[in-house]
Amino acid sequence: MKIKERHIFAGVIGFTLLSLALAMLIPAGDSGHVGQHLPWQITLDEDGHTRVFGVTLGKSPLSELEQLIREPVVISLFARDSGERVVEAFFDNVALGGLRAKMVVVLEFDPATLDGLYQRGVRIATLGSGTRKVTLSSEDMALVRAAPIASITYLPRSRLSEELVEQRFGKAAEQLTEGEDGTRHWLYPELGLGIALPAKGGNVFQYVLPERFEALRQPLLTLGEEGGPARNPTLSR
Repeated sequence: MKIKERHIFAGVIGFTLLSLALAMLIPAGDSGHVGQHLPWQITLDEDGHTRVFGVTLGKSPLSELEQLIREPVVISLFARDSGERVVEAFFDNVALGGLRAKMVVVLEFDPATLDGLYQRGVRIATLGSGTRKVTLSSEDMALVRAAPIASITYLPRSRLSEELVEQRFGKAAEQLTEGEDGTRHWLYPELGLGIALPAKGGNVFQYVLPERFEALRQPLLTLGEEGGPARNPTLSR
């Protein structure tokens, strides 16, 4: 490669990295990034449903998110000995707004439909802790792709600092600290958002409908009573 061409190539790489860095630092309300589906671009529709990553929880089907992400997805039903059953769609490689992440999507089904999906499963694998992973029939895949999205768990590949999270999402309404490993949980009930900020490892963002936020919050409080996460009595606002 000629010297001039190397300089041009290096300049392009430098510009790309700078653009991604700026995307993380531009204020959340910046209109220039509308439509990029960044994790902090959260709105509520007229019915109070959370809209994030280009889809609306409780309304948008899985197929709509698939069209946006355009990456392979693994769909499975998980059944536990307790009787709990859930259908999840796992995206190993999501690239939205220049950020790469993994994503786990839970689909909305009533118990009777979940029972039918389980009974028609073509293969069952036993995992740890009494959990079974069920491969769904090809006929049921169409049913799953038409089902509304109940919740989204977003796991960015790059760790975000607490300072950057607060800059992007604002101050949390409540903060919980996990005693064993120091993981901090920042809760935003008005957005239906919970953020886990571990002392080591990556961040975890959980998006649910605001009306269902208490179901996300309560397990943290229960663990706190059992010696796990300890509640921080100081509210951010």
